[in-house]
Amino acid sequence: MPKLDTLKRIEQVREFKKDEAEIEVHKAWKALREEQEVLAVLERLLAETTADLEQKKTGSIVNTFELTIYYNYIDTLYKNIDEQMLVVAQKDDELKDRQAVLIETYKELKTVGILKDKVIYEDDKRNTAIEQRQMDFAYLSSITRARITRE
Repeated sequence: MPKLDTLKRIEQVREFKKDEAEIEVHKAWKALREEQEVLAVLERLLAETTADLEQKKTGSIVNTFELTIYYNYIDTLYKNIDEQMLVVAQKDDELKDRQAVLIETYKELKTVGILKDKVIYEDDKRNTAIEQRQMDFAYLSSITRARITRE
């Protein structure tokens, strides 16, 4: 049974690691969603600003200073969107890494469970064999005693 106790402790540690990995995956997923929302806001701002600029262009009075401000703002938005896309990609990679760790902890936990089941099976098999030997010995002893008492 010492093997089984050791495996139970290992299983508890693996279960704890699995819980931690699940929490980390959830945190990474939440961070990714937040960064994706920031990206969506930037893209919406770009679309709105571009639409405003098109309205200004089609208007009767075009102020070059105002157009320059719009173009600079749109250029800044494009740069911010590119940077945010990199951040989103980084967060996505972090999420994938943490998911890989979680999958690995699931595999380890499953392996320990299989080993534990194997040890339990072997212990049961050994105990059954011992019981069978004891019953055989008791039966053979009773036959021998019965012969001796008859004679």
